[in-house]
Amino acid sequence: MGFWKSITEDDGKTRREGAPKLNTRRDQRLEGKRPLPKVIWIPLAVLLTLAMGTWLTYKISALLFWENPHYAIRKMDIHIDGPTITANQVRDYTGVSEGTNLFAANLRGMRTDFMKKTPVAKSVTIQRRMPDTLIVNIVERVPLARLGRWGSLAVDREGYVFSLKAGSRDYPVISGCTAETLKPGVKVEQIVMNAIDIVDVCNRTKVGEHVKIASLDVSPKQYLELYLNAGERIKIAWQDMNLPGPESRPRIEQKLWALAAALRNSEERGRRLVSLDLTFTDQYVPGQEY
Repeated sequence: MGFWKSITEDDGKTRREGAPKLNTRRDQRLEGKRPLPKVIWIPLAVLLTLAMGTWLTYKISALLFWENPHYAIRKMDIHIDGPTITANQVRDYTGVSEGTNLFAANLRGMRTDFMKKTPVAKSVTIQRRMPDTLIVNIVERVPLARLGRWGSLAVDREGYVFSLKAGSRDYPVISGCTAETLKPGVKVEQIVMNAIDIVDVCNRTKVGEHVKIASLDVSPKQYLELYLNAGERIKIAWQDMNLPGPESRPRIEQKLWALAAALRNSEERGRRLVSLDLTFTDQYVPGQEY
């Protein structure tokens, strides 16, 4: 048989002495603190682990490569196929010089920036050679013709515009171009490509031994006007000349061989060809000679 004593608490409630005292506030707080479910804390733990692993990998890679003084560039092996670009320009445009870490340079971004700054470059290859050499190989575009009679821009076989080295005046002139084509780095419009094809045929075939072009005017659009070295004025056009494609080349060659034959025939008769119209069919080729 037990004896209990009643005790009055501060809050006015009465309990018996010897009975356990319950901390209701603490119990309520514990009931409100439930553990995070697994679907939440497991992904968080995985993400934290991945972040730590990525950071450690970065720091280790930095110490081994792009922060490693063993890979500082001591030599830049620069090869340039062309007369325009210099080794100093390569260093300036790439932003790389001796002392730069071999792995700190973004080779792809370096190549892209260099091509933007130097449209005369047709191809740029940049490679690392361990442990301290950066290899740069550059091939320049080859001028095929000048754009504008007094301009300093040139165009290559592919139709890309770039600055021509000072003093280079030994190329045929393509005139009548629109202003949009006279910007380094852009590709010319189709009518200018037609003029390029004509010059290229003369350069690559024996027809060039007879047809020596001084200039080509593309402004008429429906045809091209050729001016030869001796002053002959030639109008030339062919089927589908406004459409790009390799099928145009045989038609161009046929027209130029007809021009070569006319020049040779006039010379054999002791006369000189002044003008010739090759915009019609092969059966009708009006010309003038004296």
